[in-house]
Amino acid sequence: MLKVDLQFEEGSDRTSVWETDDIQIMRVRLAPGEALPTHNSDSNVLLTPVAGKVGLRTPDDDAVFGVGEAMSVPYGTRMDVSNAGEEPAVFLVLKTPHPKAFRQSPRD
Repeated sequence: MLKVDLQFEEGSDRTSVWETDDIQIMRVRLAPGEALPTHNSDSNVLLTPVAGKVGLRTPDDDAVFGVGEAMSVPYGTRMDVSNAGEEPAVFLVLKTPHPKAFRQSPRD
């Protein structure tokens, strides 16, 4: 058994807090009005807010969600992720399989 520090209050704004061969869990903090650069998901992703509101835009959808909710994003999806509220947003990003599994697999 291992206790994991999710670094909600301190540490870098974007960091991996837990990894195995099968999953990577990242913790992200965004200030009001802040956004991640537009990118393609590098795994199957579940975004899970623990504070604030998160905005998610994909080619097929646009959503705002908060604590007690989550949004799934399939591998390879173009996405914009932002703080959609007036308070800091903190969320976990659960990636499965671990992104390295995609980097090690041949792609068509």
